Amino acid sequence: ANAETDKKRRALVEARNQAEALVHSSEKSLKEYGEKVSEADRTAIADAIAALKTAAEGDDATEIEAKTQALAETSMKL
Repeated sequence: ANAETDKKRRALVEARNQAEALVHSSEKSLKEYGEKVSEADRTAIADAIAALKTAAEGDDATEIEAKTQALAETSMKL
């Protein structure tokens, strides 16, 4: 039981770390290149960042990973 708990905890920590790194790089890119994309794209990226930040505060690694993937796809427009 402890091994399974440790595995879930480790997955959560890894998901949060990936999320934080992507949020940081996306915010930086948005500041640098935001004027080069449409307002709709800027809004979509900002919304995806906010959704990921909210998910990262929770304890659901699957949700964090899904929001990380969504932000990664959305921020490709930068």
